Amino acid sequence: GPDRPRVAVVVVVPQPSNNSNVGRRTKGGGGEGDEESRILKGALDAVQSVFLTTDRNRIFIVTVVMDGRGKVGTFEAKLDDIDAGRTMHRHGGEVHTHDHHHEQLEGEQKEGEGHYHSEKIHTLYNHEGMGVSASRKEAIHFINVLSRKHEQAGIKSPDEDLILLFLSVDSRLKEFDDNNRTWLDDVTDALILSPSIEQNQDISNKFPSGVKKDSNVDTKTKDGTMQPSNAVSFAVDTSSSDTEGNVEIHSSHIGETLSFDQKLRPRPSSATKQQLALSNGESYPTPLTQSATALRLRTYNAFPASDEALKSHYSADLELSFNLWMCADGIDVLANSYARVVVDPVILSSSEKDISGPLAARIVSAWMSGHGDDVYADKILRAVAERSAQDSIIGMTRDHSMSDRKLLVDKIKVLNDMLVRISSEAKHSSSFPTGLGQKCRPFSWYAQNVHPQNDFHEEEDVNDAKKKAWMNGPTTKQEGATDENNLPSTPLNEDNMVIVSKASPVNIKYVDASGGHAEHPHKGATDENGKFGYVHDETFLIKNPPTFEIKDDKDRRVLCKKGDPNYQMLTKKVFVDLPNHEAAEKRAEHGLAKKGRAKIFCLVYTIEKNHHTIPAIKETWGKKCDGFMVASTKTDRELGTVNIPHEGPEEYNNIWQKVRSMWSYVYDNYYEKYDWFHIGGDDLYLIVENLRLYLESEEIQLASNGGQYLPNGLEETQTPLFLGRRFAEGGNLDRIFISGGSGYTMNKATLKTLVVDGLPKCRPHFHTFSEDVMVANCLRQRNILPYDTKDEAGGERYMPFAPGHHLNYHPPANPKDDWYSNYSINCKWGIDHCAAKSVAFHYIKGDLMRRMYAILYHYC
Repeated sequence: GPDRPRVAVVVVVPQPSNNSNVGRRTKGGGGEGDEESRILKGALDAVQSVFLTTDRNRIFIVTVVMDGRGKVGTFEAKLDDIDAGRTMHRHGGEVHTHDHHHEQLEGEQKEGEGHYHSEKIHTLYNHEGMGVSASRKEAIHFINVLSRKHEQAGIKSPDEDLILLFLSVDSRLKEFDDNNRTWLDDVTDALILSPSIEQNQDISNKFPSGVKKDSNVDTKTKDGTMQPSNAVSFAVDTSSSDTEGNVEIHSSHIGETLSFDQKLRPRPSSATKQQLALSNGESYPTPLTQSATALRLRTYNAFPASDEALKSHYSADLELSFNLWMCADGIDVLANSYARVVVDPVILSSSEKDISGPLAARIVSAWMSGHGDDVYADKILRAVAERSAQDSIIGMTRDHSMSDRKLLVDKIKVLNDMLVRISSEAKHSSSFPTGLGQKCRPFSWYAQNVHPQNDFHEEEDVNDAKKKAWMNGPTTKQEGATDENNLPSTPLNEDNMVIVSKASPVNIKYVDASGGHAEHPHKGATDENGKFGYVHDETFLIKNPPTFEIKDDKDRRVLCKKGDPNYQMLTKKVFVDLPNHEAAEKRAEHGLAKKGRAKIFCLVYTIEKNHHTIPAIKETWGKKCDGFMVASTKTDRELGTVNIPHEGPEEYNNIWQKVRSMWSYVYDNYYEKYDWFHIGGDDLYLIVENLRLYLESEEIQLASNGGQYLPNGLEETQTPLFLGRRFAEGGNLDRIFISGGSGYTMNKATLKTLVVDGLPKCRPHFHTFSEDVMVANCLRQRNILPYDTKDEAGGERYMPFAPGHHLNYHPPANPKDDWYSNYSINCKWGIDHCAAKSVAFHYIKGDLMRRMYAILYHYC
């Protein structure tokens, strides 16, 4: 009831820092040293601690969010044991366990089997990995729905304001030998005012100690009574273990708190003597929440900010703390109470306990806009940029030379500009909090009243001055020196730098190579009547995109069938990066991007008898291309097919001549309109959003500009890039080509080089099916080599087979015994073979084309 509300617990189980470890265990299954195993064990310990230290009757629900995961069998089984009471738990003043599986209905009890336990644990699964903030939001949505259901059923009073507990997986609630009182009693006293308290009674002890509340933030309830909307951050003890497994608990001291430095990094701090004196040491404020935080559910529901882009625990806690301080009544630590946790510092990775530059920029943009907060925003972004710049050049030769100083200074400027841009662009993202200036106190209030120890206006100390003098130094720009303002945040890897450096820059201005369209491969296309000179409207599909529909229940059963290898790869690993795609679309729409989005021309080849495959392409991925065309043996304007005659017969063994004419036609008619050109067969599936984001990435922009500096948009030349799945012909690394199955992607410089310089000289009258090898040979003669398109985890982006094939394929003991493993270059196998943000698959036939779309875009 209102005086003794129940608690709803939220435990987010984050992905390990290397997402490829999700669901994997170390050899032998023990996994104590495996990050994934540590996280799962920590989550179980956290949930178990709730039941050990909390009267089960006062647990409303424990919501466990499995982020970036499906079900993990042993983990689920252990959760079931906890939920069923088969592990130690508290009921009233008694801590006990039940050894039997209870099969009796509620209200029944068999002798010797204890009592019935209703379900208290609910697990949510985010297969794609949403991050901590979004996972918490999803959990609380479920809790709110459940609360309303209970009220409608008459088993919960509307006056019962549930207590919400965020518990990190590296924390467990501390046990105390007290059968009469628990942490929840202490927290209830701090958060809940009894209805018996009159409105005119002094409730100042319910608010954080020593903090002035001089704003218009309203904490009145509907009936006019004052309900404090503060939170309790649990005191933190830490554990450590020696090599023999002996665990030691290190107790914290009264007054220990958590705050952050000017780079927004967490740091330990202490309450002031004045703050401790105001409450006789019973409670004291903390600038930031720690590993466990309790607050009223209604307090959370009233928060104006819930940014789903905040992925890590620390970034989500930072926003939670700002909500509590600037929009509510702050955060208390209760001294000498049972509100205490034990934290194992080795469970969570450092990335979960820190904040990246882009996320720092989002926090700054949301909470430091207006009210004269610009000085704080500028200071923090500059400090974050300095930190990132220094981290990025660790390991370089540090001889304090002029070039080192210049590199660091320029790097800081580039990163600072980038963070300012991200901060601005963040305001247009979907989950970005708006209107905080009207709803909450300004950050300047927080800095002066809550966090005065971090003086953002402090004079730089001697070391800062020396560092600044060293970085700036006496510099003079040499005549003709290269402008280094466009330094990348991450250099190209060594192998790709070698590939890029071999190719010569190409002037990308269009040059007429058609020869008057008199001869192949430039004769062009014919219309429906066989007349040459036909120019296809490549925008027809994007102008009138067909709607994807699941036709009926039978169609749904076919498309949404679960469990097979294709389904597993598309739900456990590969996904469409829609959040970043949508954010990029908004940046381009509002003119915030440096340049518009990359324009992609998609080219498919087929023959008339296979025209039945084209509607599925148009309905799924084809409509996402900026330009789309199907080269065939018959022109059909409605279908989008174009007859492009070529030298020799129309047959499989003459695809080289077909492709020569196709690329010549594309160059002659569309070259100047598009940035990138992708070709593949009628059994190709292209994830266009992922491809576009990859082509727009810093890596590819850097590579297209020679690998040293990012382009500024004014370049007249471009480094040729030839992208796709690399194969070593016959295992020969000197003859690498790109598999034509999933297609290959070329920028303007490569297409121009191929058509203008290559095709007239590269075996122009040869007849062969291996057009992919021929294109690679032609480009290799011009020092344009296939670029390695693996992602940062070593996953391939372009796949020569269907998703399920790559999930199940493993090479023989001798890789040379199978052509695929023999041709493959430094591949991972199984689920790690495919990049999470893969861009292309091959052999996608029949219903699989529509099925992939239905799964990837959440129609199932």
